[in-house]
Amino acid sequence: MPEKLNTVLAYLKEFPDYYQYVSKKNYTIHEKIILEEEKAKHIFFVVEGHAAVELEDKIRKTNYISIFIHPYNILGIDSFSSFPKKEHSITVMSDHLTLYKIDAEFLLNTLAVKPDVHDFLLTSIADIFARHYTLLGMIAKTPKERLYMAFQNLATEMGTVSKDKIMLPSFITQSVLARYCRTTQPNVSNLLTELVEEGFLNDKKSPYHINKNFLAI
Repeated sequence: MPEKLNTVLAYLKEFPDYYQYVSKKNYTIHEKIILEEEKAKHIFFVVEGHAAVELEDKIRKTNYISIFIHPYNILGIDSFSSFPKKEHSITVMSDHLTLYKIDAEFLLNTLAVKPDVHDFLLTSIADIFARHYTLLGMIAKTPKERLYMAFQNLATEMGTVSKDKIMLPSFITQSVLARYCRTTQPNVSNLLTELVEEGFLNDKKSPYHINKNFLAI
C-alpha cells in the first residue's frame, strides 16, 4: 500500500498545478481534523499516524468511535455519497498525524488519464467497507465479545509484535475501548480484569500486551 500511494503522489507531481491542488498537513494528538467544508471538495491520504472517526450520540451525550484511521487510509470518500451524513468528527489519536489534502476533482481528472493506479483507490475503499462491516458485527455481540473483537481488530491493524505478545499503542485506553465497544468505562474495567485472569492480557492498564495464542492472526 505505501508503494501505491507513493506512485499516485509521484504521478500527480508530474502536473504543473500540483501545488495548487495538493498540500501536506500535520496535526498533533487530540486535534480535530477535516472540516465539513473541506471534506466536500477534497480527498485525504493519511501517511503517518492514527485517528478515530467519532459518531455523536445525542441521547447518551457522548461520542462513539466508528472506525480507526491508519497510515495509507483514504478519507473523504463519502463526499461523493448522496446519502444523509451522520454528525461525526475525526480526532487525532497518535502523537502526530500527517496527511495529504488533495482537491477531489483534480485527483479524479488526473487519474482518469492513468487508470492503472485506480486499484489503489478501490483497495482503500474496500478496506473501509470491510472495517465498517466488522463494526456492525460487533454491535450485535455481548460487551465481552465486543471487547475480544476490538482487541483482535486493533492487534491486526496497529499492534506491534514482540515474541509471544502483541502490544497496542498507548493511546488505546479504557476510555477509548469503551467508546469503540459502545459500552461504559466501568464495564470495560471489569471485563479487562477477567481478560487478565484468563491470560488474554498481561495487565489491565495501557499499553495493552495481548497473548498471541488467543488471536487469530
